[in-house]
Amino acid sequence: MSQYMDISGIHLYSINGFPIVYINQRRGNNNHRFRSNVMHKCKICEWEIDAASSALFCSMECKFRSVLGSQLDELMENSSEVTEISEEIDEPVMKKRHRRKGSPHRAPFF
Repeated sequence: MSQYMDISGIHLYSINGFPIVYINQRRGNNNHRFRSNVMHKCKICEWEIDAASSALFCSMECKFRSVLGSQLDELMENSSEVTEISEEIDEPVMKKRHRRKGSPHRAPFF
């Protein structure tokens, strides 16, 4: 990812031993309580960042918001205005799946 985009200043998280970067902004939910005494926070959304990290942002979206400002909102609005072309697609006919046994074969009652 770092080959294609500048991810400097974005906090790297570790999941299953792999470093990851969040794309979307970390939004606060009911389970996440913001502490006022935390020194390291994201500049945009104030999400708590580890003290060991020198990162300024929690995600790529927060970094874009700091660089582009209100232009990012305009770009997102313009992208939602793009009309989608819907074509009718013939769905393939599903063949009836043959069961291995239709009904159990038991010995007749004599």
